[in-house]
Amino acid sequence: MRDTAHGFARWRQTARLVAILITTAVTGAFAHASVAPSSSLGLAHRTLPELRGMLDRGEITSEQLTRFYLARIGTLDDQGPAINAMLDLAPGALARAHELDRHRDEGGHGPLYGIPFVVKDNIDVKGLPTSGGSMVLARAYPRDSAQVVRRLERAGAIVLGKTNMTEFAASYGNPGYSSRGGFTRNPWRLDRSVLGSSSGSAAAVAAGFAPFAIGTDTEGSVRGPAHATGLVAMRPTLGRVSRDGIIPLALSFDTPAPLTRTVQGNAWVLAAMAGQDPSDEATSFNARAPLEDMSALTLPSRQAPLEGIRLGVIEHREAGNAQIEARFARALEHVQAQGASTVQVTLDAHYLDLWPITVGPVHEAEFQPQLERYLRQFDDTQPHTLQEIMARCEALNQHERDNPPVTPQRIRGMQHRLHERLEGSPAYLEVISRRIPELREQLSHFMMANHLDALIFPTEACPAPPLRRQDSDDYECTAREPFALGYIASATGFPELTLPMGVTRAGVPINVSLLGNERQEAELYRLGLALRQTVPEDDVLSLPPPLANTVNPFADRSTP
Repeated sequence: MRDTAHGFARWRQTARLVAILITTAVTGAFAHASVAPSSSLGLAHRTLPELRGMLDRGEITSEQLTRFYLARIGTLDDQGPAINAMLDLAPGALARAHELDRHRDEGGHGPLYGIPFVVKDNIDVKGLPTSGGSMVLARAYPRDSAQVVRRLERAGAIVLGKTNMTEFAASYGNPGYSSRGGFTRNPWRLDRSVLGSSSGSAAAVAAGFAPFAIGTDTEGSVRGPAHATGLVAMRPTLGRVSRDGIIPLALSFDTPAPLTRTVQGNAWVLAAMAGQDPSDEATSFNARAPLEDMSALTLPSRQAPLEGIRLGVIEHREAGNAQIEARFARALEHVQAQGASTVQVTLDAHYLDLWPITVGPVHEAEFQPQLERYLRQFDDTQPHTLQEIMARCEALNQHERDNPPVTPQRIRGMQHRLHERLEGSPAYLEVISRRIPELREQLSHFMMANHLDALIFPTEACPAPPLRRQDSDDYECTAREPFALGYIASATGFPELTLPMGVTRAGVPINVSLLGNERQEAELYRLGLALRQTVPEDDVLSLPPPLANTVNPFADRSTP
């Protein structure tokens, strides 16, 4: 495992500096009006609801907040052993923040008004390239922003920039690595992975580069990074949020998803993201079943906030780490003490082995044709087929023989797609037309028949792994497939909420998941809010991550 070539690393740092200088120059006319925020505000790890309150009380402006995050990114993302969370910065961020401040007193604004955020680099943002983390698309500029970005901007949110990701969202043994950005490192321990593929989005929020991020989740691409960094993430019901303007991996499973540090903040972001979009027919159900108002999630007034709740504990799941199992057992004890009933349940065996029979075959069949349809928007200077992308990847590697930027495994994966055209195969059609609908119907019936409000399980059976095998002395993982239960939400399209439940002795966070019935995001958020208040966490989760145990922590731990 290694970083990208030294030449590209220098180019990337220069490009970042140029972007910051351009941003400063563009906003120079009104820069005098923006005073640097006081270090006592502790902005780096303020949650979205806390920032909302500070903006409403006039303790800080959106311009000051945006300046703070841009400065923090410029100072911390490329230095030391770099986190490598960010790829591109939006040069218009400060100007937009200044304009939003001018209209703040007009009222009627939602909770995201004036709040900065970052976007995974497979989601279109007008004016920035959508590269999918690949050098071969580093100059692929979309015609417009994705529907989800436009919705967030209409809500008053401010795009800060694009985040690093696993190249084309498929790791082939290198989660969190891209030829554009190298490995994204975990802010809790720089020698640990952030998993993937929404690696940079999770690392950016954990490191205090933005209060929320947008990733995409196909086969755990948001839930895994949230687990690795101790964040809240919701994979919504398939079709709750438009996939317009997003590089596809497998549209049968793809969905945008928000990453935050609180349940309330996550609910605010999803509410702004969700809605019907004529360009994505999967969103049509929003017209008849819109997302419930998320503006004021509250716990029940009863003394035990989980009274009457039934949670299904999958008794035959595969364990992989003793610390996760111990923490999960404690979490169950606490929810029982708050009134919930935990019921041991047994799912049909095929729900525990979904990759080879359901998820994998769909992924294999859909990636190439759907990617090529997405690429049609670009001009003739950009590749339009998987064959052309692979050829450019191989050409890049020829120039960097000693340290090829595109992993050989990724190229072999593309070659496999070219040789195996499965989109209209009988096996693929069987999964799409019969198996997936049956999985959805059976699971929905199972949860209703057993009166379950949600299934509860560790988000992953193991903690975030080391980036290098030689650093694995304190790492334990005995599970054959650590994310096996996560494929249930992918295959069925049902919502899954993941929440922090503690930190391992090695200093990396671990999460617990709640899987609900379709379109039950609001119910999961209410459950999650209760769990966050009733399940004790390590105190360290409320502090800025130390970034690594092997290097000096940030010198500004006491500053914003």
